[in-house]
Amino acid sequence: MFVFLCIDSMMVLLYLIIGILFIRSNGRAIRYLTGHDLDENISNKSKELCIICGKQIMKWSLCFIIGFAIDLLWVGAGLILAAILNTVLIIRLMVLRDHFEKDK
Repeated sequence: MFVFLCIDSMMVLLYLIIGILFIRSNGRAIRYLTGHDLDENISNKSKELCIICGKQIMKWSLCFIIGFAIDLLWVGAGLILAAILNTVLIIRLMVLRDHFEKDK
């Protein structure tokens, strides 16, 4: 049980830290997103995309917070559910990003 709770906790911290860094990067984190030039000038589009991605990444941590709570009741079930929800949210971010880039 302790292992599952540790994994959930680590994922929450990891996603929160990465999300905060994306939001605070002022558009510089665009380098870490696939399909963008490393030499691309930082524009308003880059800043907006970093904020959108940062907020979505922070939402991913909610999956593991819920998973943590479920793991307290049913060992392992919360981590499996969190992984499934996380996969759905990652796919959703890819779709959102695709729409964002086509619109601008």
